[in-house]
Amino acid sequence: MKRLNREQMAKWLAEALPGAPVYLVGIGGCGMSGLAHLLLDADFAVHGSDLVENAGVQQLRERGAEIFIGHAPEQLINARPGLVVYSSAIRTDNPELAAAEQQSLPVARRAVLLAALADRRRSVCIAGMHGKSTTTALLAHALEALGANPGFAVGALAPQLGRHSRCGADDSFFVVEADESDGTLREFHPRQSIVLNIDEEHLDFYSNFEAVCNEFSTFAGQTSGTVFFCADDPRLVELYAEQPAAVTFGFDSTADYRVEIQPDHSFIVWLGEARLGEFTIRLFGEKNVSNAVAAIAFLHHNGFAAEEIAKAVADFRGVERRQQEIFCDDRFRIFDDYGHHPREITATLRAIKEQCGGRLVVAFQPHRYSRTQHLLSEFAESFGDADLLWVTEVYAASETPIADVNGQRLAAAISKQGRPAGYAASLEVLRETMRAALQPDDVVVFIGAGDITRVAHELARELKQ
Repeated sequence: MKRLNREQMAKWLAEALPGAPVYLVGIGGCGMSGLAHLLLDADFAVHGSDLVENAGVQQLRERGAEIFIGHAPEQLINARPGLVVYSSAIRTDNPELAAAEQQSLPVARRAVLLAALADRRRSVCIAGMHGKSTTTALLAHALEALGANPGFAVGALAPQLGRHSRCGADDSFFVVEADESDGTLREFHPRQSIVLNIDEEHLDFYSNFEAVCNEFSTFAGQTSGTVFFCADDPRLVELYAEQPAAVTFGFDSTADYRVEIQPDHSFIVWLGEARLGEFTIRLFGEKNVSNAVAAIAFLHHNGFAAEEIAKAVADFRGVERRQQEIFCDDRFRIFDDYGHHPREITATLRAIKEQCGGRLVVAFQPHRYSRTQHLLSEFAESFGDADLLWVTEVYAASETPIADVNGQRLAAAISKQGRPAGYAASLEVLRETMRAALQPDDVVVFIGAGDITRVAHELARELKQ
């Protein structure tokens, strides 16, 4: 397969004529649909395919994209694309990719094209295992509120932004969520970057944690300007100790932009010994405060006034499936959350527990067999704030099952830690079991990166009726 590298991709973009057709395999995913919007903004003709209809597909069709449901070679061949793009979710034996190879068409991974598009702008890339989508969307929203007309590419939908991505003004910032999960973080060479955290994650792809650290070191070394990183993460501090033009943020006393949370949940940011200002956000918990300070540090360092920054971040309402409240009445509140790593789960449940009264009723869907196996003991200790908990079966995410790695084993491991956990063998059983257990004033949290979100919305609809 003729897969383009970074330099070849840049050359292709430079030589492409207006209206050149591009075919995206897996166009309905968050990252790919965002890429499609950028291509439409840049006057390319967009074609693509996916297995299911969704709101992202409909939105792209409304903008003129031709999208097929199902993967078939003739669809790609008839589109006569000058470039074929695919996401990491697409298998290499995909029939459309096979057709592209037979036709000797140039093929590129999603991240390679996104990085090449970012190279043409004042790019700032947000990286880290947790909080990327929220931070990227928050920074894009703040820049928009500050009148900067930014471009952006976010890996989740922020309703206030309207869609996953936009080119923005040619001379403005281009804010990009840079994914590390498939080894493509090193494709990016941004003007500036923000690194939120690093963790033992994606070990289904990386050989070990050192390989993860190497990816993040390479990424920082390819940032031509300032690297903003969290001073609360000891491994980042170690990795970036010698990084030139670095700026730190966080709760640690050594942070350049240091934050203190106040009793009323507002927070004060200090720049050295000087009080930069007082800020508020609508999102819950210390992790979201830390992410907000990352955006505040970037904005202030790039010349925006603290008072204006405070106004710009205050009304940000978050992204879908990140502490997203999907139902609330005088009986129940229901939250839908994408968290799928032990640290994300702990932080999310703690933040919601601190903000909401009543029992915390939790349903968790493990994501990937490899992650569940590697982090089983950490998962077992992540649900201390839950008053009632069910675990359902593992969402495979295209992985082959691993013997004795399943939801029932995880539920048993959690129960051994003193937090009794029930096991629901299917999502249907989960919904029925949780509905029967609900009591007035319960706060319900569905958490996981798979299709558990469907059950959350089904229960919300049922309660509305």
